[in-house]
Amino acid sequence: MDIYCVLPEAVGEFEDFRDSYRKRLTDMALTAERAGWSGGLIPTFLHEVDPFMVSSYLGAVTERFIPLIAVQPACTPPHAAAACASAYAMMYDRPVHFNLVAGARDDEMRRVGDHLTHDERYDRLHEYGRVLRGLLNGETVTHQGTYYTYDKFALAPRPEVLEQCKIFVAGSSTAGRQVAQRIADVVVTHPKPFLDWRENVLRPLLAGGYEGEIGIRIGMICRENGEEAWEIARRRFPESWIGRQETLLKTRSQSVWSRDLARMAISQDTGLPTEPDSSGVYWLGAFRSGRASAPFLVGSYAEVGNALGEFLAAGVSHVVFAAAELEDFGPITRAVRMGRGIGQP
Repeated sequence: MDIYCVLPEAVGEFEDFRDSYRKRLTDMALTAERAGWSGGLIPTFLHEVDPFMVSSYLGAVTERFIPLIAVQPACTPPHAAAACASAYAMMYDRPVHFNLVAGARDDEMRRVGDHLTHDERYDRLHEYGRVLRGLLNGETVTHQGTYYTYDKFALAPRPEVLEQCKIFVAGSSTAGRQVAQRIADVVVTHPKPFLDWRENVLRPLLAGGYEGEIGIRIGMICRENGEEAWEIARRRFPESWIGRQETLLKTRSQSVWSRDLARMAISQDTGLPTEPDSSGVYWLGAFRSGRASAPFLVGSYAEVGNALGEFLAAGVSHVVFAAAELEDFGPITRAVRMGRGIGQP
């Protein structure tokens, strides 16, 4: 099982940062490495620090940490991403993984001249992934496509390292699942409650012929005492009128996972501390607050470990823990051990 944190942003809408961005990156990467986690997701936003620069820095301050770089095809061509992986392999003797993102916000994409529709962006993502995979495999790529053209192009890579690079693709929408089935080593979803996720996400994916690895992106707040975990969750993610309005806007998002979570968050907004699922720990309050983009598991170590164990038993082998703070790494690791005892050896 591979575990990833999500690296902090340079600019946060809700945070008053007291430490430098470099210190926050270093602290989180080293804490994850000491906890035995595999690496961390480096988000990509047009207004943020370049994720390839961040990955290079993290390689210099860690020993085993693997960057999971979010790559936006509108911003980085596949040969540039592959060249980054080759350079990282040469400098640090480690692979990088790529989280291919199609682009969820139309307003943001239009700022860089990208006017493709949702499905067209996934068509481009498919083409992007094919080229990237060929280059990582050391192939000489000749490709004439709708979005990319290459004529006998190849890198001079470290094949024994680059063959360890993995391509992650989000697979919530029909278009996303189709692309994931063709190019992904790991398909990632923002999970609904387990039974819903198993019936409406996992089974359609497997029925479509997907044979790769499966990941989820989820938050987790757990402590010895479940009441303490809920107190931390409510304090860290206070709900507000602005957050609720943002959630309403997300119900019209082009992103299927964002739209589905927003609709579920609104429908489950009962004012109770937990949401009505079988485990009692699945919580969308952080999403409703506008301060997190993923569902959370909240409760005691045993409660959260049991809920995570259901996903692991169903085949999940990669978990990206969203919005984790340094104080959460130890508790999360403890709950994961319990979950692995249920779902994985």
